Amino acid sequence: MRKIQFRPWLCLGLLAVLGAAACATSNVLGVNYLLPAQPGTPIGRSVAIAFEDARRDSAFLSPSARNELEGFTNVYALTVSKPGRSGELKGAYALGPLFVEILRYRLEDAGVRVVPAGAAADAQFKFVLKDFRMDFGDRKWSATVAYESHLLKNATLLSQQTVNGSAERMMWMKKADAEKVIGELVSDAVNQMDLASLFKQAGF
Repeated sequence: MRKIQFRPWLCLGLLAVLGAAACATSNVLGVNYLLPAQPGTPIGRSVAIAFEDARRDSAFLSPSARNELEGFTNVYALTVSKPGRSGELKGAYALGPLFVEILRYRLEDAGVRVVPAGAAADAQFKFVLKDFRMDFGDRKWSATVAYESHLLKNATLLSQQTVNGSAERMMWMKKADAEKVIGELVSDAVNQMDLASLFKQAGF
């Protein structure tokens, strides 16, 4: 039987090249998530993350926005950064896994231990996406997001918060400006979530 020799350095190199090529195309939109400047007092609890897409319209791009970003395949390249530091590319994700990854970094930054689904945890952190939409008109990108964050224990709701956000930017560089709007919107909306209050209301 022929043996196949695994060369980790070669695989990593190929992945890096492929990832860079993917992010350079219009098929993938970059999302730069900027963590909060002040994470606050560590919460010290554990959660498993669940994502629910409750949008009425599952299309992220309006028809006019899709005309400007022709070829977009609903894949997002996530970069995570801290204030004053350069970002680190984490990977390419569909919408649900994108938000799960962003939430993981947000929660861990606040001192919450994130465990895999089904593992023992103090609570389930459920993220319910109500709206996520980007439009283009009058040479401007505009985007909106709305979500609910729930803490549950044994399927019982312990606490919840609702967050709505919007952002817009004039278009000078088509794809780059669209990505800036998405990154600013997602960062502001996710960081607006008051995790300390959410866990306190839940009795933790």
